[in-house]
Amino acid sequence: MSFKKWIKYLLYGKCPGFSGCFPYYGVRVHFSKGSLSFKSACEQGIFEADNVAVLQALVQPDSIMFDVGANIGLMAIPVLKYEPTCKVISFEPSVNTLPSLRKTIANSPFGNRWTLVEKALGESSGLISFSLASESNSLFDGIRPTQRVGIVNQIQVEMTTLDEVWSSSGQPKVSLIKVDVEGAESQVLKGSVNCIQKERPHILIEWNRLNLEAYECPATFILEFAKTQNYQILSVPGFQSVTNGNQLKLQMAFTENFVLSPL
Repeated sequence: MSFKKWIKYLLYGKCPGFSGCFPYYGVRVHFSKGSLSFKSACEQGIFEADNVAVLQALVQPDSIMFDVGANIGLMAIPVLKYEPTCKVISFEPSVNTLPSLRKTIANSPFGNRWTLVEKALGESSGLISFSLASESNSLFDGIRPTQRVGIVNQIQVEMTTLDEVWSSSGQPKVSLIKVDVEGAESQVLKGSVNCIQKERPHILIEWNRLNLEAYECPATFILEFAKTQNYQILSVPGFQSVTNGNQLKLQMAFTENFVLSPL
């Protein structure tokens, strides 16, 4: 971490009167003590810059982006800033991050375009068990423990499907779906088929081998899903086409981010 970034980390992470929130794209983003998300944003400058660039390039005016697995909002804010007519619906069930995310949304200039749904997304609705890491490691909170970090608690949270939220919202135009839910991505896709078939949005998705193993989900699921829905798969960054299992295995050795684009 550079000296300038280290000063930023110390100021907003440790200094009384400043700690607990930091400026990001003109928005004061709130975070819990020791947050890995905040530390990563300080180190990277723009949190997951390659993914942010993809989202900004693919979001369309007067459309919805579904932000599935919002954490503290670092992926939604750059999109809302970049495209002033889009709206973002963020999904986040974790009690580790919800207090911070609520504050950020309430105090942001995007309040009329940024909606929070405090539920998990999957392929069905109902109460489910949800695994919590420590507050500092909230990036790894998810439905099932993936063993990437220690789990300190399990709670009950409400689950819904993207199709249900899209339908109850009046089936608005959707140009983009971002999915980062620590291994449950396949379940989110299964619960989004109606929206995907009707709206044909681009999908930025995390596809991590260790996370998928916790759900007994084969990595090739994404290939089968893309073929069924008439989508192509591109790796991020680099945008290499992925059409078979060998190509997918090779790309997953270097990245965990992929774009599904309609053909």
